[in-house]
Amino acid sequence: MNSKERVKATLRRQTTDRTPVDCWLYQKQFVEKLNAEYGPREQFLDEFGIDIFVGFVPYPNQSGRLWDVQDLPAFDPGDPRDPRWLTHTDWNYDFAGLNVVEAVRQQGDRRFILAHVWGIVEGTSRIIGIENCWMNLGAQPKIMGAWFDRYADWLCGLVESLADAGVDGVTLSDDWGSNQNMLFSPRMWRNLIAPYARRVVAHAHSLGLFVNLHSDGYITPVLDGVAELGFRVVHPVQESAGMDPVQVKRDYFGRLGIYGGLDVRTMLGRGLSREQLAEQIRRVMNALKPGGGYIFCTSHMVQPGTPLEEVEFAYQVAHEAAGYT
Repeated sequence: MNSKERVKATLRRQTTDRTPVDCWLYQKQFVEKLNAEYGPREQFLDEFGIDIFVGFVPYPNQSGRLWDVQDLPAFDPGDPRDPRWLTHTDWNYDFAGLNVVEAVRQQGDRRFILAHVWGIVEGTSRIIGIENCWMNLGAQPKIMGAWFDRYADWLCGLVESLADAGVDGVTLSDDWGSNQNMLFSPRMWRNLIAPYARRVVAHAHSLGLFVNLHSDGYITPVLDGVAELGFRVVHPVQESAGMDPVQVKRDYFGRLGIYGGLDVRTMLGRGLSREQLAEQIRRVMNALKPGGGYIFCTSHMVQPGTPLEEVEFAYQVAHEAAGYT
């Protein structure tokens, strides 16, 4: 079973030879350190059997400025079928990722390719600013709802291009949580965000793509809704923000997969001894892998101060614990 088959089977809740493994090696400074001390990123991916690779889509706002919420009705991100969204290389964020076309070309025959797309809230925050986005969910719901309606249509067009490019799945990156709480009320999520996310997820499914939700923070109050929207898996189910991955596995088994487990806030790069780190990885793997539906991964990008040797050790332990026999 190769990486692509392994991940697809896991997302279909089928039996696999081992738990799929991923590592978010996309933070620019860490990747530069990896290249200097270890070798090309692909060497690490091969040695530690990484099953997934991500291609990044630029933020929808490429205007070079933030807009006022009152200007949202006039904001035009451009044609979602324009090839530049899949071939863009002039990143305005600190990633060392590849664009979608390069990700498919370099890794598509060997790994499951996820396209990282900016979701309803997170994409909008890059247009009007994070604080303005959150504030105007309550202050200007009509303007925000009308924009979300247009943005969902735009994302559906983008998803069509991604399917044509040969990706296997899409991550909607849409941070909804903070520590112990959501960034807005579950009611607001259900009324103002979920309907538009549903449209994008359904369209991706119609094109044969799996859909992952990436949301940092505590989102337990809306997990029922997330499952109903059709997301196949959730990243990272952040334990350090107050979520309980074991309870999520118990409550949503067969409805939502879990993609994460190696918390970069409390486990990786946080001064644990090797024995402590290994114990934590085995704890997570043994709790989440039974029955499948689980992908082991960092909770976010590996941070620049993390010792490379610690990452290597963590993934050695993960592979030892990933088998089903």
